[in-house]
Amino acid sequence: MLTRIKAFCLNSLTIAWSYFLAVLGLLLQLVDAAGDFLGDPAIKDEVSAAVGDPTWAGRVLLAISIVTLAARLRSLRKQS
Repeated sequence: MLTRIKAFCLNSLTIAWSYFLAVLGLLLQLVDAAGDFLGDPAIKDEVSAAVGDPTWAGRVLLAISIVTLAARLRSLRKQS
């Protein structure tokens, strides 16, 4: 299983980190909907107290992920 993950990430820890940030960003953007679905609107308040506005934090993480992924793919393309 680890070999599949490494192959999916092109044997690059930077790309794996980028994927992790993207997933985390998407989850932060879905906090409000998850709170409504679970019937606990206080989830958004708790996350907001920890990280600020979860929607903006998610967008920032997605932007960082895109820049990181683009930079790493560019350097991989130059190497080959």
